[in-house]
Amino acid sequence: MEALYQAWSELLGWMRAYAEEKGARFVVEADFPNLIYRLHKPLSLPTPVMSASLAYPNEERFLLAAVSPPQARDAGVEIRLVKAHVYLHLHLEDGSLVYEGRPLTKRRFFQLAETAQKALAPTG
Repeated sequence: MEALYQAWSELLGWMRAYAEEKGARFVVEADFPNLIYRLHKPLSLPTPVMSASLAYPNEERFLLAAVSPPQARDAGVEIRLVKAHVYLHLHLEDGSLVYEGRPLTKRRFFQLAETAQKALAPTG
């Protein structure tokens, strides 16, 4: 389970890097709740962030990403492209997040985010 959250932390880093490089905004949408998931035990994860997004300067989100809570049976990461109705469920394989048999690399994520940013840009 720890490897999933390491991969998630790496993805969050890519999201931050993308936002900085491409003029988007990185937004933390939600942190892991303290009491529900911890059950009064320490939660040892590399990040408190449970979901985050990339947004245009006007605050409109174009990409959302979230990781499963620690107790989830089918744990993984979801990426949604807002308004495009595109949903990717990534799972952990050999320490990397994988979608359709291919690892999600920083380059591949940047291509996905850039396509979403351009294609879903607000009109008017």
